Amino acid sequence: MMKISAISRHSLGFLILFGIYLPAVSQNDLTQKNKPNIVLILVDDSGLMDFGAFGGEARTPNIDKLASDGLMFTNMHSSPSCSPSRAMLMTGSDSHLAGVANLPEMLPEEYLTKPGYGGKLNDRVQTIATRLKEANYNTYVAGKWHLGHDETTLPNKRGFDRSFILGSSGGNNYKAQGYLPQKPIAHWYADGEETELPDDFYSSKTYIDKTISFHEEEVKKQNPFFSYIAFQAIHAPVQAPIEFINKYRETYKNGYDDLRKKRFEKAKQMGFIPESAVLNDLFPQFKKWNDLSAKDQESYANNMAVTAAMLEAMDYHVGRYVDYLTQKGLMDNTIFIITSDNGPDGGDYRLGMPWALRNGYNRDYDKKGAESFFGYLGPEWANAVSSPFTYFKLYTGEGGVRVPLIITGKGMPKNQRSDAFCFFTDIAPTIYDIVGISTSANEGYAPITGKSILPHIENPARPVYASDQGVGLESANSAAYYLNGYKIVKNNIPLGDKKWHLYHIESDPGEVYDLAAEKPETFQKMLALYENYSREVGVIEMDEDYSAGGEVAKRATKSMIKNNLVYLIIFLVGIVVLLVWLIKRLAKKKNK
Repeated sequence: MMKISAISRHSLGFLILFGIYLPAVSQNDLTQKNKPNIVLILVDDSGLMDFGAFGGEARTPNIDKLASDGLMFTNMHSSPSCSPSRAMLMTGSDSHLAGVANLPEMLPEEYLTKPGYGGKLNDRVQTIATRLKEANYNTYVAGKWHLGHDETTLPNKRGFDRSFILGSSGGNNYKAQGYLPQKPIAHWYADGEETELPDDFYSSKTYIDKTISFHEEEVKKQNPFFSYIAFQAIHAPVQAPIEFINKYRETYKNGYDDLRKKRFEKAKQMGFIPESAVLNDLFPQFKKWNDLSAKDQESYANNMAVTAAMLEAMDYHVGRYVDYLTQKGLMDNTIFIITSDNGPDGGDYRLGMPWALRNGYNRDYDKKGAESFFGYLGPEWANAVSSPFTYFKLYTGEGGVRVPLIITGKGMPKNQRSDAFCFFTDIAPTIYDIVGISTSANEGYAPITGKSILPHIENPARPVYASDQGVGLESANSAAYYLNGYKIVKNNIPLGDKKWHLYHIESDPGEVYDLAAEKPETFQKMLALYENYSREVGVIEMDEDYSAGGEVAKRATKSMIKNNLVYLIIFLVGIVVLLVWLIKRLAKKKNK
């Protein structure tokens, strides 16, 4: 409770003596003023080096300023896929315990009924918002939710006072339209009800507009707030206003081979990786840049130009929110936490492109408009963007799970950087630690498996995880286990071999030198630790031929066949009629 000075006590006595009554002020009102506001920003599919402060090409001055005013973490790890990461972010519990072990869009239907694999938050976990309500926080969310959108999983049922969210994995950034054949419509929800989009909708702009409106409409303005803003940037379809795109038309003309090497060297210069680190080989399945036609090179470079533009547009709107909080006198009492849900998206969207083009998307923003452009990285750019690491989204190679983290604001050290290993489940307990909520006071719920980063922030010599504390990870049949600078990893097909490998990840972040044969005791110890983790959280192995991308492609193909069944039948009937006509004509000629 705040202390009252001697002068204040005399003044208070004077006012009471003369019958001047003050409005009642509870102890809770006084203590609320000491609690910091929390802003949690989640970027979609952004690798470690995408922000300008982390060495990226995109102009992100607002995020860079927040980074320089606080701490940059270069060793944060997420799940390799978005829903599991979001579940861990929101709860502090392993994704299997939270009910979101994998993306529902990537699971064979028979797995959706298995424990931990329902694809939406279960009732075994509490969200950050639910816990912060215990401390009388106002709680807001705007952006991509992707943790379920039924009567039990929408944000208004999960502790959020106000919400404006995209329920599914992605969508058009300018209108209510899906982005895959199996997801032709995107659904948005406001405060628990399906809603229409504003006429001037652009995802990054609208999410900040809505968050500001929550503040403006708030009745209990004296309470601290928790704002969770989950941008669609830079998830496919990658889209940005043309004025942002123009800045990057020449940036990526030398291609993904060049970018991959440049980011690797930049990572060394910035001290993200040791000087002795080696860049992994390019996957043999990928075409080299110089083997592409000039037309394909231009198309590929456009994808990256729009990706950088989308990041800059997002950063611009982050700046609008910072300006708002500053104008309202709230910024000095606010902590920002900024991160990404996984590494860059290497999905090959070419299979669904015929559907996209038939449904209003285009691949030429100069002639047909940036608002309907369907941009995507593809595996080659994703592998380049994830440099200095290897692999990307859906794989547990470092490129798929090493993401940026910024913690800045009230009470945080300025202009500092940490290479301490940390994990996505650590963010929720860190927030609880900051605001004074117990991480163990969740009796009856699944355990919070993460650890608070705050002790490390207060004493950088203290690691987040001690040398005997490991972390397991599994999603989409790819898996990893981290312990004391080492990592065992198994990457699924098609790029992985489904075999376990051992790397000393601190000296070999590119995962080049497999130490499994050289250090058999360490390898076997970590395999046993992973098996323990797997049993504790309920990992279920997929079938032998399962791949995440393959499951998506299978569903897309089924959807396209189903949606075009009438046309297919007409086409087949036409062929039959044509064949009958040809047979009859040949028969007539023969009779003559």
